[in-house]
Amino acid sequence: MRDRNLTRAAITSLLLVTPVCGRAAGNPPVAEPPVARIALERVAGDPAQGNQNALQFLEADAKGRVFLLHGDSLKVEQILPSGRIVTWRTPQGKEASGDAAVTDAALSPDGSSWLLASGADEISLLSGDDHRQLPAPHWWVSALAFTTDGPILAVLPGQVGGMDATGQTEWDKPPLLLRLDDQKWETLRVQEVPALPSFEELKAERDLKLAAGRKGALWAAQQNAYLLRRYSRQGAVEESVAVNGGSVQWKERTEEDWKALEKTAQAAGTTFTRSRHPKAAAVRVVRGLTAQDDRVYLLVGTPEGVALDRWDANSQVLDRLLLDGISPGRSYLSVAAGRDGLYVAERVLGQRIWRLDWQRLENAKWKPVPEAVAQRPRKQ
Repeated sequence: MRDRNLTRAAITSLLLVTPVCGRAAGNPPVAEPPVARIALERVAGDPAQGNQNALQFLEADAKGRVFLLHGDSLKVEQILPSGRIVTWRTPQGKEASGDAAVTDAALSPDGSSWLLASGADEISLLSGDDHRQLPAPHWWVSALAFTTDGPILAVLPGQVGGMDATGQTEWDKPPLLLRLDDQKWETLRVQEVPALPSFEELKAERDLKLAAGRKGALWAAQQNAYLLRRYSRQGAVEESVAVNGGSVQWKERTEEDWKALEKTAQAAGTTFTRSRHPKAAAVRVVRGLTAQDDRVYLLVGTPEGVALDRWDANSQVLDRLLLDGISPGRSYLSVAAGRDGLYVAERVLGQRIWRLDWQRLENAKWKPVPEAVAQRPRKQ
């Protein structure tokens, strides 16, 4: 793909801006009380027994039933409120070999189908025993969601072979969100392409996490910045929440970081050349995302450890708890809003799964997140 003049996206709409919390201007700073910690109930898994070659994906349907998809064999299990795990779907045919290599997954609201990603733009649909390929979007897939309107993709402005699946994209306005409509990907929202020197930096600036909201709405959070947005089913931004300006923070790579990159390259069978990578890496922020009714739950990396943040769209309040006993390392976490509580899982297949009872969460001593600002487009 040839080079183009790229510009950073600018906010051009009129916004209503509301500080979510903070001290009044001119008042001297005071010592902030520590954020409360809460322990999770371990449901299953063993960190020593995980399959390092496969991932697991935790999702819940609209009824609050919690399911776990095995990324290698496409086996599906249901986690009952009692903590018992039962088989929901067994591998079919060649799936038993464990070669599926799923990299992301999203469950339909009725719990009948899984939207699966494998590789840069390989998308498939798993419905019972039927597993079929969907048209490739030919854009680099960042995240998946399954709303009441169907499968949704968040994509990066980088093509992956072939022609644009929508057939209508202008090069200066590639898609950000795609929705499947009668076996064809339709552009739900476009994005501007930033002038970044490498695809690695582009991913750092634009990678998302997605979660289905109410009535076809979609929640999207940047992975490497604290910026949460809600999109309508037509693709319009309905509200957003930013912490510390919602910008990506960069830090110099450590020797441990370089070794991790080299190990990843070796696992993929590629040659690693340090000079081809930026010396600084984006600081990961959002590790997991899910929504239930008008509340959104985010797993966030903080200097104090992994935090659970809760955004209430009605009260416009962003609160935080620290989670005891979770260390995400370099990976992300799966999170699902079940009928009986919030479930969290490590991403490596076979590793730990936890639960937080809803009543415990309601009774917990949540603390407002500092520097949070909410915005809603002004109605014209």
